[in-house]
Amino acid sequence: MDIRPLPLERIGQRFSIRLHDPAGGYRDVVGHLKTASSLINRKGQEITFDPEQIFVWREIIERPTLAGKGAPLTLRVLELDQICNLTWPATENLENSGWLLRAAGGVTNRANSVLPLVANLETGPLTDFVEKLKTAQDFYNKRNLPTIFQVAMPTWQVLADKLRSIGAVETIHGNTMVADLTPAKQIVPAGYQILQSSQVSDEWLAVQPTPGIEKILLGCSATYLTLVKDGLAIATCRIALAKGWSSLTRVYVHQDFRGLGLGKAIVAAALEASFEQGATKALLQVEASNAIAIGVYESLGFNFHHEYSYLELT
Repeated sequence: MDIRPLPLERIGQRFSIRLHDPAGGYRDVVGHLKTASSLINRKGQEITFDPEQIFVWREIIERPTLAGKGAPLTLRVLELDQICNLTWPATENLENSGWLLRAAGGVTNRANSVLPLVANLETGPLTDFVEKLKTAQDFYNKRNLPTIFQVAMPTWQVLADKLRSIGAVETIHGNTMVADLTPAKQIVPAGYQILQSSQVSDEWLAVQPTPGIEKILLGCSATYLTLVKDGLAIATCRIALAKGWSSLTRVYVHQDFRGLGLGKAIVAAALEASFEQGATKALLQVEASNAIAIGVYESLGFNFHHEYSYLELT
């Protein structure tokens, strides 16, 4: 047990706190630390307390949780948002009162959208909405970019409803999926080879050409997987690790080679590489309408975690 002030750098972790009632007696509260004066319990309820009444506290060190389990949904959604942001970093970032404004020359929605943060949840999703929206619009107007919000459901439902009420249009509706990683040796289809590199190659980029994407790719360490046949690169996947998670992006198979199980092969290889590099869980994002891809991911152990939308103000 500890009598020092709560370690706010450990927000999101689970604590047991004993409070001393000035009128006499003690009471215990247990949950995931949200702020200096509140916890989220296992039922997802916010429990507030007076920090001045803390008698002792201890952090509950739990065994590694399964992907998509453990903490309340809201905290899990916020964690996955941050993993995705860390592993697909924008080239410009500006935090404004709980909104992270991200830009990367318009290359991909994730790197060019507003990401609401835990600070926005603590103060209320619509606090100072008009002022913050103006700052966001000015930020993107100066870069000749549309103002787009990335909103995960149900965490940011109130914010999403507000944005829609002022004319925001959904451009992408997607699913975030998660999987637990286990040791498994993958069998590469006959006649194909999967190459791995810590550096992105011209051949890898050419499979799915996206001008300007190199600056994003170089923003963090990653492993690039390329499926090759007769020296020709025909499928790609990228993995980047953060906080025990492996984030899979740029899963793509050249249109002339689809329907051959190559997408499943390269994703399976990416999961194997993720485990070998120390990750215990994996996540990816996929458009909700892409039933074929979702089926492939489910066959490899991925499960639905939450929905998200990109809402663009017109």
